[in-house]
Amino acid sequence: MEAAGIAKDLGHGAGQIRALKGVDLALKGGQLTLLMGPSGSGKTTLLSILGCMLTPTEGTVRVRGDSIAGKNPEDLAKLRRENIGFVFQSYHLFPTLSAADNVRLALDVRGETGRDAADKSRAALDRVGLSNKTRNYPRQLSGGEQQRVAIARAVVGDPSVILADEPTAALDTENGKSIMAILATIAKDPGRGVLVVTHDPRLVPFADRIIYIEDGLIVREESGGAQRRS
Repeated sequence: MEAAGIAKDLGHGAGQIRALKGVDLALKGGQLTLLMGPSGSGKTTLLSILGCMLTPTEGTVRVRGDSIAGKNPEDLAKLRRENIGFVFQSYHLFPTLSAADNVRLALDVRGETGRDAADKSRAALDRVGLSNKTRNYPRQLSGGEQQRVAIARAVVGDPSVILADEPTAALDTENGKSIMAILATIAKDPGRGVLVVTHDPRLVPFADRIIYIEDGLIVREESGGAQRRS
């Protein structure tokens, strides 16, 4: 995924602000990248544009070489389904569905059903350490377990990019480290890039790259703890 010259205006008239001011960012396969910055710096706005949920005022995003410019909502939805997995702070699980069924939803929207979809769902849950929780409902899972289900749902369709918005913010330190360890393992796939938006410096040891954003601008980039150890 590559973003070039991304600017975004929010609001209208006298209340309009430029939330992003010409951002360039490329996500590389085989790396976990942290996007860090204070509240109001543009982190979530940039993530929403990279995830094809917002269109930029200026600039373009390319996903596997395919530009989002000029695409209608249906085309953007197809691009998201086929290429991008999302992980959110609040999990976004359906309370009336089991863990396996929550994961399988990501395949249902792609038209994948039946035994193959069920097998992929179970395999994804096994990958995040929840092979014994496939029939549990969200209310029967801890916060860390719910976030693992959300990660399994994000990876089950084998996307080329995983975008995670504050995935550890609702978790204690131990569970937060477990979630980051899972994301770091997922990021080792050379065909997949992982971007984590966070303000938590405790996540730095898991990162290959750290990009800092302030007032809508990328101000610096440095190697993370994982890169320094390699």
